[in-house]
Amino acid sequence: MTDAADARPIPTAWCVITGPPSAGKTTVIEALATRGHQVVPEAARAHIAELGHTPAEIAADPALQARIQHGIAARQQQIEQALDPQEPLFLDRALPDSIAYFEQLALATDHLVTGARRRYRRVFYLEGLAPQADGLRFEDAGAAETLGEAILGAYRRLGYSPERIPTCWEDDIAGAVAARLSIILSRRP
Repeated sequence: MTDAADARPIPTAWCVITGPPSAGKTTVIEALATRGHQVVPEAARAHIAELGHTPAEIAADPALQARIQHGIAARQQQIEQALDPQEPLFLDRALPDSIAYFEQLALATDHLVTGARRRYRRVFYLEGLAPQADGLRFEDAGAAETLGEAILGAYRRLGYSPERIPTCWEDDIAGAVAARLSIILSRRP
């Protein structure tokens, strides 16, 4: 196989749920799974949890942040390479998210752009909510918003038009999640 053949895009039946930190992505993914949809959990959450660093330790150490992002990107690439491109599923973040995080840390992204060969059917961008401490996040509201814009930019540069999903905030979380699911499922092919 030639290098040109290796660079061809691989169309998939996958939909991506993305957005800034604390946008409710994991909650939406879990709700999709409960309704019988095939989902892929966020690689970053698993990777960071396994490392055992506190949010304060991560926030204070840019070198640690870089190592973590390299590990997350490698893990995401392995996950996406192992999935059947024709299997309809929802991903909690995808490789282009890593591009945004790398850019925020001024890390080279060429290998990620080259590795982003899988073409997602749809990209759903969840509008941000107020950041919630969960033992893994360290971003404040401003950093979360900046990352969200960087994530949108990364997907757009790769030729996607992320579909923005509003917060749909109602009196209760269940109502907001149901409203978001309704929008996402109505727009999914």
